[in-house]
Parts: sequence; C-alpha cells; structure tokens
Amino acid sequence: MGMKQRLGIALALLSNPKLLILYEPTNGLDPIAIKELRELIRGFSQQGTTVILSSHILSEVEHIADHIGIIASGHLGYQGAFDSKMDLEQLFMKIVSNQQGGFNE
Repeated sequence: MGMKQRLGIALALLSNPKLLILYEPTNGLDPIAIKELRELIRGFSQQGTTVILSSHILSEVEHIADHIGIIASGHLGYQGAFDSKMDLEQLFMKIVSNQQGGFNE
C-alpha cells in the first residue's frame, strides 16, 4: 500500500473509531495494495466500524460497498443497498441525465 495511505489509515485507527471516512483511498495504489486495502476496509466493517468511502471509480465501489449513495451536481440521486446485479455506471448516467432533463431507458 502507498506509504501516505498507510500512514493516514494508521493515524485514523489509533483511536479505534466507530466511523472512518476515506476519500479516494485507492488513488495511486498498485493492484496489490488495492487488494490489501479492500480487505482492510472489509475488516473494519466486520468489526463494527462504519466506513464512508468517496470514489469516482465505480468499479472500486462495486468491490467494497454494501450500501451506496450517488451524489451528482450536489444532490443525492440514489441511496440504498448495493446489489451485485446493479450496473452502477448505468445508474450514475441515469441520475446525471435526469438532472439535466434527459435519458430514456
């Protein structure tokens, strides 16, 4: 894992938080570090820590999240449980297009 990310996560965990907020946590990481981080995040969740993750990489969200919120143009366009059958890219495009007055399925 990237040293800055490791240090940031280690500092955040010193106080055994009930809430952990991560912004673009996989940014700049190699594939092995991304896998390690995913496992770490899942471990936090299993231990009762709420993890809020912000990412522009929808495929990354699919690997980690069990609940999602999609914010577009400053508005919450979707909030709910994540289902592996969902197509996040299509859902995001629908939300953005609806806000702009378009998109028909």
